[in-house]
Amino acid sequence: MQRPTMKTHGHLAALGALGVSAGSLALYGLLFWIATPTATGGIDEVHAMITRVSVAVIIAALVAVHVVFALQLFNYAKANR
Repeated sequence: MQRPTMKTHGHLAALGALGVSAGSLALYGLLFWIATPTATGGIDEVHAMITRVSVAVIIAALVAVHVVFALQLFNYAKANR
């Protein structure tokens, strides 16, 4: 029996990287909903915008890295067929 290598599981790993990207975007959507300003108290408009922008930069970088990594894995898996 062969040991599993990246050559045999490259396509699955690429789908996993895309899944991380989708999960990160869903997490950002949840944060966007949580950081909604309310009239009765809690976070105000300025702090909500600071929170949304600062987290968006981190999430965008994370998604970009995972998408590029997934494309490389798809190309690697396609070349080894």
